[in-house]
Amino acid sequence: MKKRKITVSPNSGFCFGVKRALDIAGKAIKERGVVYSLGPIIHNPQVVREFSEKGLKVIKGINDVSEKSAAVLVPSHGINPLALGKKRFTCIDTTCPLVGRVQKIVSGLKKKDYFIIIVGDKNHPEVRGLAGIAGKQSSVVKNKKEAKALNLKPGKVALISQTTASVSNFRDVVSVVAKKDLTELAAFNTVCRNTSLRRKNAELLAAKVEAMIVIGGRQSANTSKIISACRKVNANTCGVESAKDLKAKFLKGKKSIGIATGASTPQRAIDEVVKKIRRV
Repeated sequence: MKKRKITVSPNSGFCFGVKRALDIAGKAIKERGVVYSLGPIIHNPQVVREFSEKGLKVIKGINDVSEKSAAVLVPSHGINPLALGKKRFTCIDTTCPLVGRVQKIVSGLKKKDYFIIIVGDKNHPEVRGLAGIAGKQSSVVKNKKEAKALNLKPGKVALISQTTASVSNFRDVVSVVAKKDLTELAAFNTVCRNTSLRRKNAELLAAKVEAMIVIGGRQSANTSKIISACRKVNANTCGVESAKDLKAKFLKGKKSIGIATGASTPQRAIDEVVKKIRRV
């Protein structure tokens, strides 16, 4: 078969926030030997496994730590501050600055007595953290259907978005809430620009190739959204965590292959997929 053309989408590989978190974690491990992470530092099992071997121990909660001198790491997607409890530990915060900005917005809105609507996945760590900061005067909605079902009292309402969500979905939710009987409505588009650009570039590439491969962790929200966006324009789209997940039959007869990644995918994962495409 004629040599395949392989194109990697712009903005692939680690995003700024992920790279920053891993750099901080790596330095902390080198200095301390063992660091406890409140959940996976990023949503990529291969990278998490690599850091676990170096000394980053993933825990479910602060009660899993007994040493008073322990260092506890806050993952890149942030947490509910209450998750740290009252115990005194050395805290290593790797929260993405963009997520940190959203947390500050939510905190400010809460102080001004806004009812806060968080647009995103209620099970995502970032959203759970934001909901924890917002407290009882808040609600999480995934889409405009859930927004329509909200029973809001007349008053001050504000909307913010999960950073890895879709801008179009956020706008849809805002338009639905705006039709309700409210005293005041404020909306903050807190979707990460890199996430939006990464998804758009992947979608554009998918429309130009015979097959599209999206590399990223199965638990990665932004990866799943990239896969979904690509499939809308190219049915021959598959998602893989690593090269071993890529099946030869998927590539059969395909002369042009596109590759995109989630924000937590390392460059070596891209290189390994490219190598396998050229080999089979």
